[in-house]
Amino acid sequence: MQPQKAKTKLIRPIVLTTIGFALLGLLVLRPAFAEALDPAEPLEHADPLAPIKVKQGGIVLLSIKPGPGTGLLRGGFKGKIIPFFQTGDGVYAMLLGIDMLQKVGGQPFVVRWRQNGKSYSQSYAIEIVEAAFGIQHLTLPKGKVDLDSPTLVRVKKEKKQMLEAFKDSLPVKLWQGNFITPVSGRRQGTFGRKRILNGQPRRPHTGEDISALEGAEIVATNGGRVVLVGDYFFNGQSIVIDHGFGLFSMYFHLSEISVAEGERLKRGHVIGKVGQSGRVTGPHLHWGMRLNGARIDPFSLVEKKLN
Repeated sequence: MQPQKAKTKLIRPIVLTTIGFALLGLLVLRPAFAEALDPAEPLEHADPLAPIKVKQGGIVLLSIKPGPGTGLLRGGFKGKIIPFFQTGDGVYAMLLGIDMLQKVGGQPFVVRWRQNGKSYSQSYAIEIVEAAFGIQHLTLPKGKVDLDSPTLVRVKKEKKQMLEAFKDSLPVKLWQGNFITPVSGRRQGTFGRKRILNGQPRRPHTGEDISALEGAEIVATNGGRVVLVGDYFFNGQSIVIDHGFGLFSMYFHLSEISVAEGERLKRGHVIGKVGQSGRVTGPHLHWGMRLNGARIDPFSLVEKKLN
C-alpha cells in the first residue's frame, strides 16, 4: 500500500482590487511535507489554485512564514527570479511587479525552497486583468515630436544609458517601511495613458505626473542609492534611485538636482526641485517606478502599507 501524502491547507487569499494589489495571507511551510497550514482556522474548501487578480501596472505582495530548516527561498515569474525579504518574526515577503502592457490572462508564479535537504515548490495562479488607462492628447513644438538626425542619435544614446541603470540593482532591500509621495500636488492620472502627440500616436506614458509649483521640493520616496543623474532630451533633468531587489524610482523634468550618483539616501531626503525641463507642457514631476523590470504605477506602493 502506498503511503498517503499530507494534505495541504491554505488560508484564504485576500485580494485588494481597488489599487491593483493581490495580498496572499500568511502561509506556513512545515518540515517534511512542507505542509501549508492556517494557524487560526483551516479552510478545508479554499481553492489553493484560485487566481490572484491584479491589474496591468499593479503589484502582487506574497507573505510567507517558513518552518524550521527552510532556506534558499525564492520566487519565479516569467523566467525571472523574484527575491524574498524578511519582514520580522520569521515572516518573509516578496513584491512582484506586473508590467503596464503585460498581456491579460493567467500566469504562473512559483515559490521554491529547500527544507531539511530536500527541494519543494508551490505554484500560484496570477490572473492579469486589463486596466483602463485612457488616451492623452498633447500639442508640442514640432521639434519636440519630429526629431532631426542629431536629436535621434542623442535620444538613442540616452535611452541606452537609462536601460543600463536599471541593470544596476543591489541584491539587498534598501527601503524601510512605507513609500511616500515625493511631492505635494495634484495627481494627474496619466500612468499608462496612450499618448497622441501633435496627432501622432506615441508610446504609453510610463509614469504618473504630479502637478506642482516650479521650485517645489522633491523627496526620495524611500531609502535607496542614486544610480543615475543626468539631463535628457525627453526627461529633462532626471534622477533614478535603486531601492534594491530590482525596485527603482524615477524623477523627471526637474529644475534642480541636489544629489549625486552613488549617494545613499533615506526616505524623505530632498533630491531636487520641480521644473519643466525636457519635453513638457508645464511644470510638474514625472514619477515612475520599475519592479523586476515591470513598469508599475508608483502609487500602488504608496497606497500599500508595508510596515
